[in-house]
Amino acid sequence: MFIVTTSVQVENKPVDIQFHSRTTQIQLLSRHLYRALSAVRFVLHSFWLLIAYFAVTPGEATLYLGDTPVKIAEGEFLAKGLILGLYAIGLFLMLKITHHFRNLMYYFEAGNIFERPAIDSVHQALKAGIAFATMSFIQAIIGSVYTFRAHALVDISFTTQILVAIIYFGLMYTLLWTLEIGHDLKDESEMTI
Repeated sequence: MFIVTTSVQVENKPVDIQFHSRTTQIQLLSRHLYRALSAVRFVLHSFWLLIAYFAVTPGEATLYLGDTPVKIAEGEFLAKGLILGLYAIGLFLMLKITHHFRNLMYYFEAGNIFERPAIDSVHQALKAGIAFATMSFIQAIIGSVYTFRAHALVDISFTTQILVAIIYFGLMYTLLWTLEIGHDLKDESEMTI
């Protein structure tokens, strides 16, 4: 039995896990995602004009609650206002999610991967996502009730929304836990050095 030993000269440099070799790749990808999210934000902001157009346009309109088309006759301002109000809340929440993801990509691009502001951005995006999913389910329930009252049909199409919500929340919680563990490891490595 042979035992091989080697000695390695280790310099007394502090280990900084913030600047790993993959940090450059993360920064480049984050820069591209930041720009893409800026374009998404611009498109989402343009939907405010569409909501305003539907709000002030007289006549009949067909709006959607989930997958359910709702025909709004002229003069039904309450129904039109409630549906457009749900649209506005949903748009506001989508803009919040986009805002927090843009902030996250900004911190990643700056190399602040495991810093508290990046983790806070994920927390805020997760909270806005929970609010958006809740609002989407409420909108689908209202649409199902409308379909039942108008056509005596039971139409509950939550399958896609539930699948998207599960994937979103699974990815968000995984990202959140990863960043929190990385933050804790970074703090421990700074304390030991």
